[in-house]
Amino acid sequence: MSLFSLFHIATVVASAKDIYLEKFGADATTTGLLFSLVSFWSPFTEFIVGQLQDRQMLARCFPVSRWGRRAPWLLTHLIVGAIAATVIYLPPSFEDFPLQAWFLVMMLSGYWAYSTCCIAFEAARQEIYPFKEERIMVEGLCKYACMAGGAVGGLPVLVLMADASFRNRIGFSAYILPFGLLSLEAVPIFREASCAAPAEREASQAESTTKSAGKEASESPDVGSVFSVLQEVLPGWLRRCRLSCCWRLPGRGPHGSQEEETRQAEPNRALRHLMAVKFWHGAYGSTIASMLLYYVTYVLGLAGWERTQVIVGAGLSAGTTEVLLNLVYMRVFGSGDSRQDKEGRVDRRLLYFVVGLRVLNALTTFILIGWATPSVSMLILWSVTSRIGLCSFSFWRVSAQCWLVDEDYIFGAKPGRRREAILFGALSMTQNFAGAVMASLTFLGLGIAGLRTENCEKSCQHLAFEAGGITSESSAVSDCVQLCFQAVITSQPESLRLYVRAVIGVAAPIFELLIAFHAFRYPIKGMRLRRLYAGVSAQRGDLEPELEGASLAAHSGKSKIVLQFGEQDAKTGRGGLDEILWRLAHTTEMVGRWPGSKSLSVLFDMSEAQSQSALGSALAEQAAPVTADENQASKSQAPGSPRSPHKASL
Repeated sequence: MSLFSLFHIATVVASAKDIYLEKFGADATTTGLLFSLVSFWSPFTEFIVGQLQDRQMLARCFPVSRWGRRAPWLLTHLIVGAIAATVIYLPPSFEDFPLQAWFLVMMLSGYWAYSTCCIAFEAARQEIYPFKEERIMVEGLCKYACMAGGAVGGLPVLVLMADASFRNRIGFSAYILPFGLLSLEAVPIFREASCAAPAEREASQAESTTKSAGKEASESPDVGSVFSVLQEVLPGWLRRCRLSCCWRLPGRGPHGSQEEETRQAEPNRALRHLMAVKFWHGAYGSTIASMLLYYVTYVLGLAGWERTQVIVGAGLSAGTTEVLLNLVYMRVFGSGDSRQDKEGRVDRRLLYFVVGLRVLNALTTFILIGWATPSVSMLILWSVTSRIGLCSFSFWRVSAQCWLVDEDYIFGAKPGRRREAILFGALSMTQNFAGAVMASLTFLGLGIAGLRTENCEKSCQHLAFEAGGITSESSAVSDCVQLCFQAVITSQPESLRLYVRAVIGVAAPIFELLIAFHAFRYPIKGMRLRRLYAGVSAQRGDLEPELEGASLAAHSGKSKIVLQFGEQDAKTGRGGLDEILWRLAHTTEMVGRWPGSKSLSVLFDMSEAQSQSALGSALAEQAAPVTADENQASKSQAPGSPRSPHKASL
């Protein structure tokens, strides 16, 4: 329910540039520059909003103990977005400056509200639903809400594209507002997202008066910033160069802290690949969204209600395909319990499936849009095949984002640090930045390719005074507008049609191939993902599910790797269970990259004192041998004693 109004608002606001350009006669160059400004403003909203939410800047007015950490942001900004969408098509004047100023202010307000609510939703989902199957089911249901919101928001846009009279615009303003506020029903659910660091939770529980509320609001958790997140994806040599500069600062010499700083300087490859996925996904989505209307109008040569009917038909075909496939994918990928799948077959199946479909979709898009002769039937067919290729990807994308946040919270540089909104903000900022770049380039490219525009409503206004009478006025003006716009379509140069086809049929498939590549290389999978599942279960106090069937015998591989561990350092904490599990996961991932079949045993070589400690006992008491597709096994041994297999649950 929370996404219904968001996509309703986003559809209304995002389509404003086309209405202003085609129906209000806004200058194409000025509108393109303003739209570029708005597009680049959106990533900065993600940058700002992520920090504001994790720092609980609204806690003074909305105490966390009663409102949670996300509900206040949905409540306040959904109202802002609904108002912006309601009045965006009611400019005070059609003169150049008032028209462009109104467009700019409403677009900035709408994008700010939409970005804020989306980050609140992503963070709330990750906190409320901790496991993959739950998140997949929620994502599947959210798709229906998104489709419904987009359809409700698209209705006034389609009508205004055919007839943007004042009567229609004022009528649809009254229609947009209630649907824009409908998602306020989800505020009580968002209030459940109140998880916080221990210190913050204690402060929330101690709050009982206005004074304590003010104290809570004044506390600003140390969650870092989006800049710190972006630094984690920098190459190792660049981070080490930055650290060498920092060592010259007072109190940060190279001695003592150098080893730890260098260790933290290792890039976060999971975040790097996921940011790349979001970047190219933003470029792909922006490319399709920016050019699809121009494809129907200038490539297929459709206008008025005929164009509206084709768009509705293609939308219904895509929506029907999405609805049916979504039910199947929810059933297939949302059932069971991944924690029982010790070999990770279910997660690998999801990854291979979505990557394969993205590659196939890139091929079909090139054939149907970039190579085949343009026609309405080809457009309808492409609308179906594109949904087949894209529908399943969001299930993996949502799971991958939440895995990244879970790992940062449990096994990150500062375990227990909650910075969900900052991470989601950084990912959204990357996607929106790519979308802004591509939207600006493609929109400006229309002018370079020779797009010519004309305000046909304004050109035909004189007929209303000459005809006189309501009936003859409506007929004369409507016929004049239809003929005028058809003339605009036929006057476009062939270079414009080739440009639109190239953007959708060539550039978009290239972006899809890059998405598939980085999704396949995303490192949180296999042993690393099994470890994360165990950490989430332990963090929630849940017992790890038993492996179904009889326990498996340890495997003695043809090759052996010995991981040596000393006693745990009381000062640095190194050598503990977390480091053992991490090194084992790293070794397994390294071996998994070797070509061909593998047969490997990983042996733990620990000191006598450590083998008798709680750490050794914890490893020995677990009952799940590591036997993945690579035919690996885990063994534990103390020096001086015969090697005997112990089962390690990871």
